[in-house]
Amino acid sequence: MKKIFAPFFLLFLAVASYPQREIGIRPTETGGPLRFEQAAFDVLSYDLSIKVDPKAQWITGTAVMTAKIVVPTNVIDLDLDTPYAVHRVFGDIGGGQGDLRFERDHGRIRVFFPMTKQPGESFETIITYSGKPRIAPMPPWIGGFMWEKTPSGADWISVALQNDGADLMFPVKDHPSDKADQVALRITVPDPLVAAGPGTLQEVKKNQDGTSTYHWLMTNPIPNYSIVFNAAPYRVIKDSMKSVAGDTIPIEFYILPESYDKGQKLIDETKKYVEFFEKYLGPYPFRSQKLGIAETPHLGMEHSTMLAYGNNFQYNEHGFDWLQLHELGHEWWANLVTASDWRDFWIHEGFQSFMDTLYLEHIGKKDAYMAEMRSRASRTRNMQPVAPREPKFAYQVYLAEPEYLRSDGDIYGKGAVVLHTLRYLIGDDAFFRALRRMAYPTKDMERMTDGRQTRLVNTDDFLHIAEQESGMKLDWFFEVYLRQPNLPKLVVQNILSSGGSETPQSQSLTWDTPDALPFPMPVEVIIDGKRQRVEMKNGAARISYLGKQPAFDPDGWILMAR
Repeated sequence: MKKIFAPFFLLFLAVASYPQREIGIRPTETGGPLRFEQAAFDVLSYDLSIKVDPKAQWITGTAVMTAKIVVPTNVIDLDLDTPYAVHRVFGDIGGGQGDLRFERDHGRIRVFFPMTKQPGESFETIITYSGKPRIAPMPPWIGGFMWEKTPSGADWISVALQNDGADLMFPVKDHPSDKADQVALRITVPDPLVAAGPGTLQEVKKNQDGTSTYHWLMTNPIPNYSIVFNAAPYRVIKDSMKSVAGDTIPIEFYILPESYDKGQKLIDETKKYVEFFEKYLGPYPFRSQKLGIAETPHLGMEHSTMLAYGNNFQYNEHGFDWLQLHELGHEWWANLVTASDWRDFWIHEGFQSFMDTLYLEHIGKKDAYMAEMRSRASRTRNMQPVAPREPKFAYQVYLAEPEYLRSDGDIYGKGAVVLHTLRYLIGDDAFFRALRRMAYPTKDMERMTDGRQTRLVNTDDFLHIAEQESGMKLDWFFEVYLRQPNLPKLVVQNILSSGGSETPQSQSLTWDTPDALPFPMPVEVIIDGKRQRVEMKNGAARISYLGKQPAFDPDGWILMAR
């Protein structure tokens, strides 16, 4: 059977063929161990004004950051990519505003305050900068700006930041543990370009120099890499749908004129996907903002409230657009629920890859769901932990040494199959309750739309929720599947019998695990034509049979070495 997610898998193979220098030594880094000069403050808002010159491939910007001090400090670090020149840094100097001393250290801006700021004290920095942004060598996996042309020859500008950081576009605290509560984005582009951004459009200002400024405001917390814009001579298709919560979800599709006739079909499909996610995960999280889509020259990205879409309106043999389904689901697994460190990024990609596959079951194709999970399991690389305990930079969770050019770090496929196996272990009722609680821990949060519904999480949060919903201890499960890379193996040995052909035969079952880790995973076995679940409380069991050899885990529920 043709696999529905083959395009996504092949695109990772395309990444593997890219020159080592561009992937192994990335132009910038995002995340990693949190430096004191980053940890000392909490970002409250960004207010960005960016003028875009597509002819010169140049931007001029002013970034206003408001933040609150967490621990006493007289110095903070912000990140800004090296192609930009910093013209001025000014802000609070006690009793007013003035120039602040700063130092550039490669991709960092170190800002010094005249006096030590105290916990709870708010401050503002204003940075003016300009430069020629780094061009994305392979978007969206290796990030930067894209200066492209539409089919009619008009300028088409796009930005992708996830794996390399928002410092490719503006001065930022470049760490996933801190999301701004609010972001204003004022993008000035030459007419007739239209700039699409996060949140809601506040106004469009026509300027005397033949440009227009599009003012977008996102009033919910947003990951740094979602603070982007796309610009083209877009047309806008507006629609809406009713959420399961009873609210109306505004839908806006910023689409190229050449694609306009295809837009409504994708919107209609997207409504089906929303209903699917709301069934299992709860309400669309950003009903107070919008569900936005922007047609882009790259494949796609889960930019909150303005999904990047570049799949060319392709529908697979099951009748749906896998890319739109995937990116929309990240509004729950990435934008509602955000990993506080890249080490837990499987909560974005593994959870969403599970949902991608679950959609097959949702549309009545359970056999296809099972087949796709078996296929995902067969492609796991098992070269590094899916959820390591130490802090990670973004690229480290995707790429595993020494064969990093051929691995996505297993955060997609293996993460999905780990959830599939957990579903088998604890049963559908407990599993789907846990899944929904991971999205929305309480029913009250499902009703919130002001940003309080969002949260930062790690892998232990899901362990706690799954244990509560199942009534089972599951630390052993998480330890084997997520904290180290190697798969368990089921060892089956025949036990010799002195009886005749009518005497039952026996076999011993033992789980062989890395470092002899506990693994009491029960196994479904077909014995003499009957299915039964064999418990293995100490990682071992014994079975007897009369007829042909038993079949172990016949449907492929358990992720194991085969």
